[in-house]
Amino acid sequence: DTAAANALDDYEEGTWTPNVGGNATYNSQAGKYIKVGNMVTAKCTLSINAINSSGKNIIYGLPFTSTSGAAHVGAVGYYSGLSVSPTWIGCYGDANNTTVTFIWNTGNSSQSGNNGQNLFQNSARIDISLTYQTT
Repeated sequence: DTAAANALDDYEEGTWTPNVGGNATYNSQAGKYIKVGNMVTAKCTLSINAINSSGKNIIYGLPFTSTSGAAHVGAVGYYSGLSVSPTWIGCYGDANNTTVTFIWNTGNSSQSGNNGQNLFQNSARIDISLTYQTT
């Protein structure tokens, strides 16, 4: 279909470098993305060697800024070495930003990355995929 409403106006593939902020060191930082129109699917593997006192709950560095007010849905495919033992863990792209926040449940209560509880620590690894809208 070549109608204007159905025409592919933008396609891009690339890499990005996920990080947890501060002066953390990493065993690996690998991110890839595909952008079709204004929809971005980004995935990453982040393996932390050592982390400092900041940035323990959020991944920074998404390749495009997300829109505000839209649902930016993510999934955690793998994790190990976290500071909590979640029964469930997920993530979402923060509105109008290039960051990913995590939410989890340990069986006692739900927690999110913006509540101050630490999720990442030395030797933590997490693999995520996130689909979000950009301008």
